[in-house]
Amino acid sequence: MNIKESFISVFTNWKNFHGRACRSEYWYFVLSVSLIAFVLTIVESLLGIFSEETGYGPFSALFQIITFIPSISVTSRRLQDRGISGWWQLSYITIIGLFVILVLVMLPAKEDENKWGRNPLLDM
Repeated sequence: MNIKESFISVFTNWKNFHGRACRSEYWYFVLSVSLIAFVLTIVESLLGIFSEETGYGPFSALFQIITFIPSISVTSRRLQDRGISGWWQLSYITIIGLFVILVLVMLPAKEDENKWGRNPLLDM
């Protein structure tokens, strides 16, 4: 899966919190969102609409709102690919939870098939 396919896949499956997402889908989506956010920040700075107090401008804020649910969805599917419930994202509340989720999304899938479905890499 390449960066374009990943971005399209995540936005077409934005309301799908069941199933699995391979590492490439997850990390290419994170990369694409980061690059777009970076470009938006540069554009806002050049236009003079970037707020240093809040750390973002109107375009960045709108982009964050648009990508919020798809990001939670793909992270949930990525955790399920690992064999862990997507509800683990609630551990973001704690500081340690951020690092736990980061490590979990880096790890490869445990099984070819689990209760969330078949490994997406096997279907390609």
